[in-house]
Amino acid sequence: MLKLPAWFALAGLALYCTSGADGQVSPHAPAMLTQGINEKVLVALPGNVRPEASSAKDQGPVADSLELEHMFLQLKRPPAQEAALSSFLEDLHDPLSPNFHHWITAQEFGERFGIAKSDLDAVTSWLHSHGFTVHGVYPNLAIDFSGTAGQVRSAFHTQLHELVVNGERHFGNAADPQIPEALAPLVAGISSLHDFMPRSLAHRARRTSGPVPEFSAGAGYLEVVPEDLATIYNLKAAF
Repeated sequence: MLKLPAWFALAGLALYCTSGADGQVSPHAPAMLTQGINEKVLVALPGNVRPEASSAKDQGPVADSLELEHMFLQLKRPPAQEAALSSFLEDLHDPLSPNFHHWITAQEFGERFGIAKSDLDAVTSWLHSHGFTVHGVYPNLAIDFSGTAGQVRSAFHTQLHELVVNGERHFGNAADPQIPEALAPLVAGISSLHDFMPRSLAHRARRTSGPVPEFSAGAGYLEVVPEDLATIYNLKAAF
């Protein structure tokens, strides 16, 4: 059976439901940030560069004024919270469990499986300090924020470049982003530093001898197709 991280299994929910930051904090979660944020001590977030960037025709940096809407900073739960959430998700779909289809409210979800308020406040304050606008936090602990290419370069120490791939113009980060080391226990990665869109394998099949998987999720991540979501959320009966 395919095993997914608990935060990933909730990705579909994040498409439909967002709430204030306080709705994703738990009074029971231990704080994972144990030191002050030092902007000079950095760690990289590996696997955050699109594979096209390595072979693209690099046209140089984009303008600092380029606006990027709805980037997502993916956070991590404390190990105990993550384990509890994984167990709860399995129980929800186990007919023999007393928690079978025992759905809970967004408020209950945050209280049981959220992160420490001090951790969330520290990350959002850090984003604000670099000029980003924070729109909200999704149930899968993805912070939705917007800003400019210049702010991305300042905060994440990676530059966005104009790229030409198969004759099409795109932009994307040229190197893995970096964050202060103090935030590393809490931050899993960042998405939407580029404008590449998913492409159908059927489209690729017309240009090759057959569908060629070419995924770019990075270490620890798994791709999900509509059939997977139908299984995860038990939608087949409804279909």
